[in-house]
Amino acid sequence: MGSFDPIKINQTVELELPNDTLKQYRSKVYGLSDDRIIVAVPVKGGSRVAMGQGSKVKLIYTDSTAVYVFFTTVLSQDNDNAEMVILGKPDNIKKIQRRNFVRLDIQLKLLFCRLDNSFESKSSSFEAVSVDISGGGMMFMCDEVLSFGDILDAQIFFGQNEKIRSVGRVVRVMENLPQTKMKYSVGFEFTMIEELERDKIIKFIFNRQRELRRKGLL
Repeated sequence: MGSFDPIKINQTVELELPNDTLKQYRSKVYGLSDDRIIVAVPVKGGSRVAMGQGSKVKLIYTDSTAVYVFFTTVLSQDNDNAEMVILGKPDNIKKIQRRNFVRLDIQLKLLFCRLDNSFESKSSSFEAVSVDISGGGMMFMCDEVLSFGDILDAQIFFGQNEKIRSVGRVVRVMENLPQTKMKYSVGFEFTMIEELERDKIIKFIFNRQRELRRKGLL
């Protein structure tokens, strides 16, 4: 077992840069050893993002069972090959089991915007309604035509005063029956979400389930 298991060469990862206004970018693994990982330099607005030596980076990656999160340090960004950056050994990899996410059936107001591969907005926003939600993703209904793999910026509204924001991808699209209020049911996976935001979702689900149990509805 290596330091970065189960990450693999050519795997897509997400980089979070704490001092950047966008913060999160898609990247790819070019190389691995026991104490370092080489990834593609993130791109913003068509230009490569500078990652200074010694700066901290949060890296997120997934497999079929879990989401993995760790912090690391930029060792070098080769000026002669600015497409790659070398990151150091991971600091305390956190594994979040997908099966541990409890799913709650609930209708919540949602607002989405399509993003391109550089996580720049490429469309106007559209509204949707959740069918269910968990700490790992949600099912929602909308009239927007979406495709598998679409990257979306999501805003989830818990009442009037609180909302959660996440970037994720479409993992399933189904056409609803003609009498359904909206045309499509869409499976959506959270791929880039602050752990504080995920914790808010999990806490919301726990409190709602406790309320339903108290009323004898669950």
